[in-house]
Amino acid sequence: MITPCNRLRTDKIISVSENKRTFKINNKSLLSINQVKVDGCFITSGNKCDFLFEIITNKVEKVFYVELKGRHIEDAIKQLEATLIHCKPYHGAITKESYIIASKVPKASTSTQKLKKEFKRKNASQLFIDTTLREVHL
Repeated sequence: MITPCNRLRTDKIISVSENKRTFKINNKSLLSINQVKVDGCFITSGNKCDFLFEIITNKVEKVFYVELKGRHIEDAIKQLEATLIHCKPYHGAITKESYIIASKVPKASTSTQKLKKEFKRKNASQLFIDTTLREVHL
């Protein structure tokens, strides 16, 4: 995906933060990672997540969709889903993971598990919900 909103990176640590919420990639293998600012750049109207990261070896192997949110998990899910739909032409069969980093997260209950299961069924993307910080290791 080539847009003016991209930043190709090979840093060991790649992180984005907003309102004390942080998503961090530990890129010890120094893979090429295409960081895309979605909200206000790649997608300028409607629901959209904050960032996406394309993990690249010879081609895009995996995509992380990231929403840094206050406490409204339902809104974050809508934003992730809208971005997944928008990016389907680019990321159709690629492995996708979606992350919500929020200030307040519901306890790990059966309703949260159902929410994650439904999200995966509907969007072909694993959903992770964390508070304040999420760290991914590559």
